Amino acid sequence: MGWVITMQIRLAGFGGQGVILAGVILGDAAAIEGLNVIQTQDYGSQSRGGHSIADLIISKDPIYDLIVTKADVLLALAQLGYDSTKESLREGGLLIVDTELVQPDKEFTGAPFTRIAEEEVGLALTVNMVALGYLVAKTNVVKKESVEEAIRRRVPKGTEEINLKAFRIGYEEGTK
Repeated sequence: MGWVITMQIRLAGFGGQGVILAGVILGDAAAIEGLNVIQTQDYGSQSRGGHSIADLIISKDPIYDLIVTKADVLLALAQLGYDSTKESLREGGLLIVDTELVQPDKEFTGAPFTRIAEEEVGLALTVNMVALGYLVAKTNVVKKESVEEAIRRRVPKGTEEINLKAFRIGYEEGTK
C-alpha cells in the first residue's frame, strides 16, 4: 500500500477476538517509531459477542481529527464488524477480512485468520495477532520490529512468544 502522511485504520470484530488489544499494539508500534498516533475504541457492553472496534489515526504530521472519518484500511474479523463499519471505508481503501467469517460486498484481500490461528499457531485466541501481522505486511504502516516490541510490552506476561509467533505467521501470509 505504501505510506501516506496520515493513515486512518479501523479494526472491527466482536468481543473476545482481541481487536482492541491489536489496536493498542499497533498504536504503540507507531509511537515507538516516533509517529503521531490517536487510538480509540468502541465496544458493546457484553464482554463476549458484542461489537468491538479499534480506530487508529497514525501520522507523520500533527493529528487534528479525533475520530476515524474515512478509513484508509478496514480490517474485519467478523460479519457483524464488517456490516457495522463498511460505510466508513473510503473509496479505494484497503479492505482486509477473515475470509471464512466475512462475506464482503466489495473488493477485498484477506486470509482465514481464525483457522490459521487455530491450526498454525495452535491457539484461536491469537487471531488478532495473525490479522495484525497480515495488515502490517500489506500496508507497511509501521515496521515489523516495532510491532514485535509493542507485543512484548502489551500482551499478558507469559504469552509473548505465542503472540509473536502468531504475528509472524500473519505477516508471512500478508507478504504472499
